[in-house]
Amino acid sequence: MQIEALKSSFLDLTNDPVAIARLAPGETTARLIYVNAAFTDAFGYALEDVSGDTLNRLHAGDDWFWHSFEDGVPPSGRDRRQDGTCRLVRADGTSVDTGFSYFLVDADKDENEQGGRYFCATYRPRSGVTDAERAYARLVAALNAYPDPIVVYDRDLKMIFCNDGYAASMSDKPEELVAGMHLEEVLRLAVRDGRYPDAIGREDAWIQSILSPEFLESAFEDVELDGDVHHRLLRSRSTFGDYVIVRLNSTELVRQKRQAEAAQARLIAALNAYPAPFVIYDSDDCLVVCNDAYRASMSENPEDLKVGMHRTDVARVAIRAGKIANAVGREEEWMSDQHQDAEMEKPVQDLELPGDVHHRLLRSRVENGDLVILRIDTTELVRQRRAFESAQDRLISAIHAYPDPFAIYDADLKLVVWNPAYEEAMSGESGKLTAGTSLKDVLYTAALSGRIPAAVGCEEEWAERYYSSPHLTAPGVEDLELADDQYHRVVRSRTEAGEFVILRLNITEVVRQRRALEEKSVQLEKANRDITYMALHDDLTGLGNRRYLAQKFDLLVQKRRENGGEIAALHIDLDRFKNINDTMGHAAGDEVLLEISRRIRTHVDPGDVVARIGGDEFVVLLSVTGNSDRPETLARDLLSDLSRPLFFEGKECRFGATVGLARTPLAEVEQLLTTSDLALYKAKRRGRGQLGIFDRADLEDAQRTKALADDVLRGIEAVEFEPYFQPQMDAATGEVVALEALARWRHPEYGILAPGAFLSIATDLNVAGDIDRLIFEQAIAACQSAFGSDARPPSLSFNVSEGRINHHDFDAIQRQVQAYAGQVSFELLETIFLEEQDDASLCRLDRLRELGIAIEVDDFGSGRASVVALQRINPDRLKIDRRLVALVDKGSGGLRLLRSLIEIGHALEIGVTAEGVETRDQADILAGLGCDRLQGYHFARPMAFADLVAFLRKSEDARSEQVFQPDRRLPPMF
Repeated sequence: MQIEALKSSFLDLTNDPVAIARLAPGETTARLIYVNAAFTDAFGYALEDVSGDTLNRLHAGDDWFWHSFEDGVPPSGRDRRQDGTCRLVRADGTSVDTGFSYFLVDADKDENEQGGRYFCATYRPRSGVTDAERAYARLVAALNAYPDPIVVYDRDLKMIFCNDGYAASMSDKPEELVAGMHLEEVLRLAVRDGRYPDAIGREDAWIQSILSPEFLESAFEDVELDGDVHHRLLRSRSTFGDYVIVRLNSTELVRQKRQAEAAQARLIAALNAYPAPFVIYDSDDCLVVCNDAYRASMSENPEDLKVGMHRTDVARVAIRAGKIANAVGREEEWMSDQHQDAEMEKPVQDLELPGDVHHRLLRSRVENGDLVILRIDTTELVRQRRAFESAQDRLISAIHAYPDPFAIYDADLKLVVWNPAYEEAMSGESGKLTAGTSLKDVLYTAALSGRIPAAVGCEEEWAERYYSSPHLTAPGVEDLELADDQYHRVVRSRTEAGEFVILRLNITEVVRQRRALEEKSVQLEKANRDITYMALHDDLTGLGNRRYLAQKFDLLVQKRRENGGEIAALHIDLDRFKNINDTMGHAAGDEVLLEISRRIRTHVDPGDVVARIGGDEFVVLLSVTGNSDRPETLARDLLSDLSRPLFFEGKECRFGATVGLARTPLAEVEQLLTTSDLALYKAKRRGRGQLGIFDRADLEDAQRTKALADDVLRGIEAVEFEPYFQPQMDAATGEVVALEALARWRHPEYGILAPGAFLSIATDLNVAGDIDRLIFEQAIAACQSAFGSDARPPSLSFNVSEGRINHHDFDAIQRQVQAYAGQVSFELLETIFLEEQDDASLCRLDRLRELGIAIEVDDFGSGRASVVALQRINPDRLKIDRRLVALVDKGSGGLRLLRSLIEIGHALEIGVTAEGVETRDQADILAGLGCDRLQGYHFARPMAFADLVAFLRKSEDARSEQVFQPDRRLPPMF
């Protein structure tokens, strides 16, 4: 082609912008050789501006697909002429959408032309091209420039688009592939042109397998072609249901993979030949590859380790096989996430295995996250190091492993050796300290880093002052408070060579624990004081209680023993206090107690002891000289002051006090509080507001009481208490139907003593229940022996104390009751058992009934028992008090009272016994009133068992001669 002739005849004359680029032989890029004047006018480029440049300079995007190609591969015939659109960049930098037409011609090899090809393009700047058109044109150009095949089929498998790469891959004549062709037609073209050698001879079956839904829906497929060529088909569906297929030339990848696999096989073979264990885990800690030595080191069965196993699972296999000596006995701890994470953080780890075998684990992470572990047998090295390592090396290792700060300065106080903990403590960062740093500079660094709270704000002054301190380099110990509530103990020493050794021990926990203990100790001491105070003081008045009184009394006794002197005790009991509580309420009572305590305090000295020992009882202890009258004076002052009334809520509270006074040496010191109590009761016998003083007569009474108490205890041990029996007569027949067993004391010196001589003492000693038990056991045994075989043995009733009823030994009572053939009854005093009975007491009475014991209320009418209380107790019999029985001789009023009591018994269907019957007239009247049993001296006095047997025999004889017929006529006044 003659370019020069073409210029003069056409190119320079046309109004269309024209550009020509030449692809020289051996070149791969076409370069501009000509633009006409119309091109310069349209785009601003002169020939000298662009001559020799590639077409890329004019092009604004990547859709200029024909500017570069491999030499010697001419475009197909259909590409030698083509229309299209592109975006050109003007000389001023702006771009314009442009239509173009181009054709490709071969250059003539004559004259000055050297051969090659020309790209001749005519441009038409456009303003009407839509964005969609431009985008589509660019997309088509890009897809055609893509070297790998790309094709799109619709849901009916008809081709929508394919790029040049796809057309060339499927047919020797790419122009045969046009839009609308069915996939089956395209496949037959490909088979025809030998694109799929495997399909030859079975075209139909092969095509049907390609068209099957399973094949079309598969995401990818690897295909091996002739000549060791490999492709990967990637299939996907668009939102319109179109099939998009991209065929990637994976030949190079497959070959590289094959080479990698071969290299890996050689590597694994090499690793297996390596005697030390080697393993690689991926970034997820899953096994990738390991050699035989690693398998053998982790399990007896190499097949237990599989690719993909997690590192912790491999560790469990090793633990089960006993391959990890450090894990023996602490498997769960060793397998914990915390321990495993800590282990993996160690790039180097030395392991000691059984038999003095040593391995070193080298761990490292590669860029892709893989963990590489190499285990080297270091047994020989370890043994050599153990044998030949110098003392200094061992010391340095120990220093660096030591968790607390450690440093050595030379004689000139220059830093020689230090461990990381020292560097952290002094600077807070690594690399801050260097060998040769002076001690003064180290102190200054510590101050500036904020490690020393005392240096904050005056770092230089502190460092200078501390460095100049004489104790700094002297051997000794110093405790330092550091930042963040940290505490160190500095231990300084000098070596023989003059080196200065500093060891800082972290005592933070010790200091905190000590501080916590001190705080706790303070709290405990306060709590102990509070508890002790509460335990020793009255909550209401704040005065001491009984425990407080006992402690202070012991101290006064000790003081008297050591220093002499005497002790006086004032026992104060308030008068009319219960009346205030009952009539005005407990709030008034509390206010009275507070006022009483205040008044007592105003009269005592600081050394005196004041205690509230009961609801309205107070005790004052004084330490006095032998002839001092202060106790008597204080008692009289208190009597006077405590009698003054108190106003509460506008109402007058009138009260008083009675005081009992005792003092040593008249009263024995051990009995001082008891004797003051005796003096109090002595005063009460004379009336309210009195002072009772313990004197010689009281002492003699106390001595007699003590002697009697000792005698009672001795009598119980000697079984001197025995039953006496008083018969109870049937009011209708005069027959002995019951016996009341009464306690008597057969005293070896004083003979038979009635309960009045010993019962109060026994009650005070809390042994009344023991006497009841003796009477009960002896009476049961004697009566069973004498009357057990009778057709109707007499009933046995016993006066039982409250302590006996509250005793829980019901099994013993049951055994004794069952030993007697007759009825056994317990007589309970009305004043004790019918007032405010609680549920527990009622349950105990029910339990006695279950044992077969009848319940009788003794001295009925002497107390304040209500009918409701009687119904709750539900006794089997009432015994009318002897003082009421005596009323039968006192006129109609007494008879009406007796009749009312008896009718109560009848109404409740309870038997009634009258005791204390002295005359025949009383017996007749009481029988006429409805008493079914009679008891008293008229019939018989209490008697010993032998006398009882004789009485019963005589009574039986007399009764056989004359039947008892009571006179049931009542006096007229009834």
